[in-house]
Amino acid sequence: MAHIPLPYNAFFLWIEPVATLVGAYYAWLKPQTYLHLTHAASAPGVLGIPIATNVALRQLGNLYVAFAINEALVLRATTDLRVWRALLLGLLIADFGHLYSCFPLGLKSYYDVTNWNEMAYGNYLFVYCGALTRICFLLGVGLGGPKKTKSKSRKSVRISEPVSPTTPTPNKTPAQSTRRRKNRSS
Repeated sequence: MAHIPLPYNAFFLWIEPVATLVGAYYAWLKPQTYLHLTHAASAPGVLGIPIATNVALRQLGNLYVAFAINEALVLRATTDLRVWRALLLGLLIADFGHLYSCFPLGLKSYYDVTNWNEMAYGNYLFVYCGALTRICFLLGVGLGGPKKTKSKSRKSVRISEPVSPTTPTPNKTPAQSTRRRKNRSS
């Protein structure tokens, strides 16, 4: 089992799950605010949120909760690098999907920091940081080099002299073979 460095533990076990739960809170319990912060011009007004949108936001909030629980609990359960890499690779793919989902907001929204609000910081900066941290982990940054394993000594194989095809080999019973081995060791 490997030792996971503190920066990775802090980010993947605490910071990101808590931040993701904040997103779930807004999607579930403050859907009007969530939509307004995502894109104020298209957010529903006084008529309220359409039922389909409300359902979709609750489903999104549920996915955020699942994401936070999986990351926090699975990674806490093991220090096996294969498990960490598998989960973090899946989350990295999800990071790119999350960034792509923001594309309707325009290309400028990805880098126009001066116009970002709380939601944009979560949608972009936090996802950039998460993706970069995952990429570093997957590349092994800070994990130390590959550990040298002691090579197991190979057992030498003793080649016996070939038996001539014309010489019949006597059939021995298991008891005779055992007696002969005992006599040799004495």
